[in-house]
Amino acid sequence: MGRAAPPRLPRQARSRATRERILDAAETIVAARGCEAAGVAQVVDRAGSSVGACYAHFRDKQGLLLALQARVHTEAVAGLDASLDAARWAEQPLASCLHGVVQALVQLHRNRRGLLRAFATEAQRDPSLQARREQLFQHGANCLAPLLRCRAREIGHQHPERAAAFGLAVVWSAVEAAVLFDRLRSGALAPSDDDLAAELTRLLLAYLRVDEG
Repeated sequence: MGRAAPPRLPRQARSRATRERILDAAETIVAARGCEAAGVAQVVDRAGSSVGACYAHFRDKQGLLLALQARVHTEAVAGLDASLDAARWAEQPLASCLHGVVQALVQLHRNRRGLLRAFATEAQRDPSLQARREQLFQHGANCLAPLLRCRAREIGHQHPERAAAFGLAVVWSAVEAAVLFDRLRSGALAPSDDDLAAELTRLLLAYLRVDEG
C-alpha cells in the first residue's frame, strides 16, 4: 500500500504560512542587501511562492516593506517593554537603571542591525517607514517616562522630564549611528557594544546630573 498523503492545512493556516514565508524571504534580502534589492519577483523567488500570492497579502512592494517593518517593530516593542519594566528597576540605583536602558537599546539595534539599517536608509525616501521609526522611538520614550518620573528627585537637571526625553533621543541617535552605520568604529574610537553602552550611559548621567553611585 502507498503512503497516505499528509493532511493539508486549513486554508486560513496555509494563507498565514504563505504570508510568513514571504516576509521571511523579504527579511533575508533586506537585511543583507537593503530595501531596493527586495523586489516582489526576488522575494517570491526566494520564498518559493508566486507573485499572485504576494499581491494577495501585500498591495505592492511598499506594503510588503511596511508589513516587514511592523513585524520587526512588534518584536522590538516586546523587548523594550521587558527591558524597561519599572518593577525590574524599582530597587536599583538610577544609574544602574539608565545603564540597563542603554544596553537594551544597543542590543536591540545589534540584533536587527541589517533590517534596521535598511529601514533607516529607506525612511529618508519613504515617509511611511519614517513614521513607523518615530513610533518605535516614542514607545521607548513612553516606557522610560514613568520609570524616571518616580525618580525625579535623583535627577539634578532643572527640567527632569524634558531632559530625560531629550537625553534618550540623543542616545538613541548615537546608538543608531554607532551600531547601524559604524560611525564610531574607526581609529581610536572602536568601542565594543559593552563599551559603547557604558560611555553613552556616562554621557546621559552627566547630562541629567545623576550620581553614578
